[in-house]
Amino acid sequence: MITIQGFAKLCGCNTQTLRYYDRIGLLTPARVDEWSGYRYYEEDQALLFVKIKNLQQADFSIEEIRSLLNEDEDHLMAAFDRKIAQQTRKLERIREIQRSYLSDRMEMQEMISMLTGLVVARADDPRLLSELGLDDEQGAAIAAKARELLAGWLTECRDIDAQTAANVSSEDLKAVLDHYSGSSEDVKELNIAVSGPEGESAVPDDAYPFFEQSGWQHVSEWIRDLPDPGSGKQTFFCFRVRKDSAVNDPGFPTLMLAVIASSHEWIESGISCNISLSEDGLNHFSMLLK
Repeated sequence: MITIQGFAKLCGCNTQTLRYYDRIGLLTPARVDEWSGYRYYEEDQALLFVKIKNLQQADFSIEEIRSLLNEDEDHLMAAFDRKIAQQTRKLERIREIQRSYLSDRMEMQEMISMLTGLVVARADDPRLLSELGLDDEQGAAIAAKARELLAGWLTECRDIDAQTAANVSSEDLKAVLDHYSGSSEDVKELNIAVSGPEGESAVPDDAYPFFEQSGWQHVSEWIRDLPDPGSGKQTFFCFRVRKDSAVNDPGFPTLMLAVIASSHEWIESGISCNISLSEDGLNHFSMLLK
């Protein structure tokens, strides 16, 4: 027999390693003196140490190592082959992630720049702030809320299935935000959507009016009076406004939703905001539910 210090030198490790292997039940001393507590090993236990060390270095778990301790060399080599195959698949997955990382990062950067840029570009617009009844300080808070909503939508976009993610591409968003086109079907997971003159056609036929305002000059006159529709409802905001109204700004729906979210608990995803031009020279707003 050999002392723990001598066995550690034979194995090329330290005594702390041997004590750790003993504690987890992988390599226990051949004898422990009941009076002194000294640990003694048989020299051929060094072969077991070699097995443990190599399995550990090959990324086997403690449980896997424990199950292989009493196996013969053929079983051990087969275990190594299985681990190699497993690690090969893992390595290939890492290579796939490496290949997709830059394109994923560029796509995300483009979406973030587009969406948050839309908010930042308009959060200081006096005309939009006035339309919503906000001063500069309130505008900064609402801009932060708008970015929170957009960030939440981005997260939802990443969590939904691949088909929806494919449908909501950065080009789709660019078309909506840059060209003031599209509908809630084009960006169905987006909280707001802006449409052209036929915007209200995007509202389902079975949606019913819940709150209406007509003849107003600015949205600030009624926005904080919106009633609670209750949970589980699909909500449609429909504007028909004069051509000179600030509501026609593509950034308006995002800021409007942020204003509502900052003071109403009932705001949820699935809200669409459709905007078209008024035919009677007056501003109109309808909140419809389904």
